[in-house]
Amino acid sequence: MNKHKVLTFLITSVWIINGLFCKVLNLVPRHEEIVSRILGNTHSGLITKLIGLAEIAMAIWIITGYKKRPNTIAQIILVISMNILEFIMAQELLLWGRLNLLFASLFAFIVYYNQFILKKNQQQYALPTLKNHPFAVEAFFESSLVLTFAVPKEQLQSLIPECLELDTFKDKYAFLAIAMVKTKKLRPKGLPEFMGNDFFLIGYRIFVRYTTLKGKRLRGLYIIKSETDKRKMAFMGNIFTHYDYTTTDINQTIKNDVNEIVSIDSNFKIEINNAEIEIINLPKNSPFENWKEARRFAGPLPFTFTYNKENKEVLIIEGVRKNWKPMPVKVIDYDIAFLKSLKLKNVVLANAFIIKNIPYYWKKGKKELWK
Repeated sequence: MNKHKVLTFLITSVWIINGLFCKVLNLVPRHEEIVSRILGNTHSGLITKLIGLAEIAMAIWIITGYKKRPNTIAQIILVISMNILEFIMAQELLLWGRLNLLFASLFAFIVYYNQFILKKNQQQYALPTLKNHPFAVEAFFESSLVLTFAVPKEQLQSLIPECLELDTFKDKYAFLAIAMVKTKKLRPKGLPEFMGNDFFLIGYRIFVRYTTLKGKRLRGLYIIKSETDKRKMAFMGNIFTHYDYTTTDINQTIKNDVNEIVSIDSNFKIEINNAEIEIINLPKNSPFENWKEARRFAGPLPFTFTYNKENKEVLIIEGVRKNWKPMPVKVIDYDIAFLKSLKLKNVVLANAFIIKNIPYYWKKGKKELWK
C-alpha cells in the first residue's frame, strides 16, 4: 500500500470535513461559536462559511498537486496559527480543550512528514490521474499565431527530458515555437458550448520526437511554459494538465494593418503585418530555403508529451484538427523576455504562420513507461 497516497487522502479529508461539514453546512455549531468569540458576533455566520470555503479550497489545492512544497508550508502555518489563536481566545470551546494544540501540532507534523520525508520514496499524490488529461477536450481556435525560432541543437538539449529527442533540421538546428492562441468554448468534449471558456494563451514549446514501446516514432511538442489571461483557465489547466499555467495580461490590437500582441507583466510584444501581402519572404537568416521546408516546423504537431522522471512515465496527448492551413505572415518586430531569459545564443526567427477559425480537440491522455 502506498503510505503517501493514504496520508494525502486523510489530510485532504480533514480539510474537507472541517470546511464543508463543520463550517459551510454548520453541522458543528461550535465552530461558529469559536469564530464569534475571536472576531465578534457581527457576521460570524458568514465569516465561518468563508473560512470553510477556504478550507475546501485547500483540499482542492492538495488534490491538484500544484506547487506541493508551498502548499505544505501553507497548511502548516495555517494549522498552527489558527490553533494558537483558538487556544488563547476560545480554549473552553475546543474539542479537546488544552490538548487541541497538541493534536494540531501532530497534524502539522504529519503534513510535513508526508511531503518532505515520505514523498522521497512514494512520489505520487492521492489523485494523480487528474493532471494526466483524464478526458478529451475540445475548443475553437479563433486564431493561432506561431513564431518558430531556430537554435543550435546543443542549446535546447538540456530543456527536454531524457525520453525525448530534439526534432532537428539538417542535424544542426532545433526549434522553439511561441504560439499565441485565441481560444473559444474550451470544454470537456461532448459538453455544450455555453459551458466552455474563452481565453488567450501564450505557449512556449520545443519540437521533439518520441519512440513508443512498440517502436513507433511520434513527432510532437514539449511545453516549457504556458501563460493565459484568465485565472479560471490557469486554475483548471493546472488541475488537469502538467503545463504549469500562470496568469498574465495579454492584449491584442489591430490598427493600420498592424496586429500587435502585448503583455506588460510578461514583457512580451509581437507585431505582425496584418495586410494581405501577395509575396512574403522568409525571415532574414532563416535556415529554411523556402516556405515548404518551413511549414514542417509551423506547429502544432499531432502530439504533446510530458514526462514523470521519477516513475519514468510518458504522457502522450494527441490533438485532432481539420482544414489546418497555416498562412505565412510578416513579422515586423518582437521582444520576448522569456526567450531572452533562456540565454540562448545564435537564435534566429525561422518562420511565422497564422491559422484562423479551426475546430480542435485533444484526446484523452495515454501513459506508457519509458524503457
